[in-house]
Amino acid sequence: MIIQFNIADVDLYNLRIIGEDIYITSEDDEFVSYYPESFRFPTTPNESVRMIVDGKVYLSAWVEKGWDDDNNCATEEYRYYEKMIVRDFKGNVLSETIGSLQQHPDGTWWIS
Repeated sequence: MIIQFNIADVDLYNLRIIGEDIYITSEDDEFVSYYPESFRFPTTPNESVRMIVDGKVYLSAWVEKGWDDDNNCATEEYRYYEKMIVRDFKGNVLSETIGSLQQHPDGTWWIS
């Protein structure tokens, strides 16, 4: 056994194992890392963590601009895209890049 948790101390919603160094995490209104380091920070509904490496958390976020909420339709200025956000373990944004983080079959990561 490597680690044991009391089920009452862990948010089971979106509980998963991610990262090159094996992080046990969950995501809801905030991102929570339980192991091997304990940290948390708030996220928005359009963000999800893709990986953790070298003390950085890589999130994918979708962005929608130009949506008409009153008529529930796209306007002529409608634009959808994804961006990659890099945060430290305190949740501070270190960088943002337009594109989507993808993993090749050989394990390497790239932005498309």
